[in-house]
Amino acid sequence: MSLLPLLDHALIGAAERDALQAELPAGGSATFTFGDLEIRSNRLAQVLHDRGVVRGDRLAFLLANRVEIIDLWLACAKLGVIVVPINVLYQAREIAHIVGDAQPAAVVTTTDRGADLNADVMVWDVDLLTRDAAALHDLRERPEIVRETVTHVDTPMALVYTSGTTGASKGAIL
Repeated sequence: MSLLPLLDHALIGAAERDALQAELPAGGSATFTFGDLEIRSNRLAQVLHDRGVVRGDRLAFLLANRVEIIDLWLACAKLGVIVVPINVLYQAREIAHIVGDAQPAAVVTTTDRGADLNADVMVWDVDLLTRDAAALHDLRERPEIVRETVTHVDTPMALVYTSGTTGASKGAIL
């Protein structure tokens, strides 16, 4: 068993139920159902795949709390991609350590935080990813790439870094 069938209990089985209410980057708030999160993450999974991200790759994100973080976690779970969250309180030195150690395919962040990353790092703007995903047709059915991706109970979901209080941050596979 993998994590995705467990998530499907809510994403598909309770699609009409409210999942969360979130503040939007442009202001205001919105309520998202589990079905909304399923569709949003299907779209984002397709966009990530179209950008070349495949099972086993690592994808980092450096984002303050926003609904796109949930979309990223779910899309990555669907693709078998390892999520590397980076603490938004970290400065350039700590970020460089994590990115250098994890070697993600890209770092998803905002335009202003992109400046904290080295020039040789692939940076994807979260707002552009969201726009590209929203432009796709209504993906109620999972994209072919998601249906074809096989993950197992031992497939890594995340590479989370320790706080580094006793030295450099160390990655822990979850």
